[in-house]
Amino acid sequence: MKTAFKILGIVVAIILTIILIGGGYLFYRIKMNQENGGTNVEWSESDGTVHRNLSYGNEKRNRFDLFIPNNPKKGAMMLFVHGGSWMGGEKEDIEYAARRFAKQGYITSTMNYSRIASDTLHHSQKHAYPNIESMVDDIYACTEAIKSKCAELGHELNQMAIGGYSAGAHLAMLYSTRHHDSSPLPIRFMISWVGPADMNMLFTSDKKQIMDLLANNTEEGKAKQAELCMMVSGISGKVVKAEELSYELIQQLMSNVSPSDLVSAATPPAVLAYGANDKLVSAEHGKAMDSRLKSFGIESQIYIYPNSGHELGYDKDYTQKVNETISNYCKKYFK
Repeated sequence: MKTAFKILGIVVAIILTIILIGGGYLFYRIKMNQENGGTNVEWSESDGTVHRNLSYGNEKRNRFDLFIPNNPKKGAMMLFVHGGSWMGGEKEDIEYAARRFAKQGYITSTMNYSRIASDTLHHSQKHAYPNIESMVDDIYACTEAIKSKCAELGHELNQMAIGGYSAGAHLAMLYSTRHHDSSPLPIRFMISWVGPADMNMLFTSDKKQIMDLLANNTEEGKAKQAELCMMVSGISGKVVKAEELSYELIQQLMSNVSPSDLVSAATPPAVLAYGANDKLVSAEHGKAMDSRLKSFGIESQIYIYPNSGHELGYDKDYTQKVNETISNYCKKYFK
């Protein structure tokens, strides 16, 4: 009996050791990903003041955080938009970027927006439910509120940069291509960390596949058509019925929210960061946006992280290059 308990104790000890080693390794990998991805940025009272959960509208998620550094550089603001597939995420997820550049002397902000399927709209007369179009409107309203709040605090703003991660980067690029000349603060440049640039590249755009789906009148086909209607509606803000769907309509609605399709000679310069091993948003999005910008003679710096996926957590040297380039853009384009 004693021998059996001793053996059991040894087995339990081995199992606990394996769990501790495995847990320790996982913690180490997470820590390294955060360090290599540049998401660990400390902040203290000596760096400046943070104003949290300020309002830019009547909806529950119409909130932003404002980082005011000590002795801020005059006139400039940087706004950072969180990711989460347009359905999740919080402004705190990208606070590291706001902290980093506030520590360099720039007023920065992070914002929430109402998310597809995750939230509802109670006060909007323009949108019945959250969609990509309402999110772009949220960025506009938030920019107005940031400008007003900073003036109240004694900081007159006259220009901005905007960046985001993943879905937030898509929104930042979409806002920049849409509102380059109408934003409450002129946009000097934009930043995309793994942001979708071409929605037809992100979602299926194969004509035969779409046409076959639209012609499929089985129960399974109708269910997939309903899913496609929901996707199109969530992306475009258009309420589309299954019988109204067509390949051409889907392509047009996707193009309307594809930053690479909306680039013009007035589009602001860009810093683009993508992972060579990204299975969610391939580096082809960044290459397409970079090529489109350069075709109009617009400055664009693209970095493809050779060892990283969507988290950009395996190439510390590239993280440093991107952050240095953003700092250089601040010096070059903030007037």
